[in-house]
Amino acid sequence: MAMSLNTNRMDAYLAFLGVERNLSPKTIQSYQEDLRHFIAWLDEGGIDLKELTPQKLDEFLTLTASRAEYSPTSVARHFSSLRGFLKYMQNQGEYNFSTESMLERPKLGHYLPEYLTREEVDSVFESAANGKNPLRDTALFELMYSAGLRISEALGIKLSQLDLDNEWLTPIGKGNKQRLIPLGSKAKENLRAWIEVGRPLTHPTTDNIILNKNGKPMSRMGAWKIVQQHTAHLTKQVSPHTFRHSFATHCLEAGMDLRVLQELLGHADISTTQIYTHIDKEFIKQEHRQFHPREIQDRTGK
Repeated sequence: MAMSLNTNRMDAYLAFLGVERNLSPKTIQSYQEDLRHFIAWLDEGGIDLKELTPQKLDEFLTLTASRAEYSPTSVARHFSSLRGFLKYMQNQGEYNFSTESMLERPKLGHYLPEYLTREEVDSVFESAANGKNPLRDTALFELMYSAGLRISEALGIKLSQLDLDNEWLTPIGKGNKQRLIPLGSKAKENLRAWIEVGRPLTHPTTDNIILNKNGKPMSRMGAWKIVQQHTAHLTKQVSPHTFRHSFATHCLEAGMDLRVLQELLGHADISTTQIYTHIDKEFIKQEHRQFHPREIQDRTGK
């Protein structure tokens, strides 16, 4: 009984999106994908939406966020689909609690898997600054955290893909997709210091920005060791990917537009030729300046 009722409610909502909001079938389908998990969970627990308490909902959100295959952006997308659905149901008198407090942005971090707090990230940068190879290690962390690069991108990025004067990075991601990432002032300063002062001392044999002490491209193992070394003081299990997670989480928590974040992470499904035509480059730069923690700190001097 409750089962078909919950499904009917979802169908009513999807119909509303199609008619009232004039959304494309593809968008509606992605809402449906997100909501299907929620409806299935309600039905398995024999819960009627009208009886769903915030405590019970919290269980579902925690479960969703802990699924290994979900990235912070997909968790955020799930949450936003769910927020829209519950808000609609609240207006219809089918759900009895306010959706405001429960799914607000800053709480998102509370559900996300292994990411570092801003203080922890600061302590990693501090450790790198006091380590054996401060300029290089700091440059590597800037690429992983300030630019949110995948480790393969951070190690593969070439000098030619870095435009220090205009403050852009253009990594090549999965499926040879190129994207544009704004460089914050601290990241720019630290990358410049490594490239101009530290890097030449290794007698580079390659165009890669990040090198080992012999001037060769750094291996994943090498990067892994650097991460281990500068996160040994933390109580968390940290991998290179944790920095990308942390970048995404901190930007979302600060209120960055999800589409901009997806562009920055290279998740957005667009072909290289029309890169960033639909989101203005300056807008991306402003969003990054406004919401990236290292930029916020830099402005407030904290």
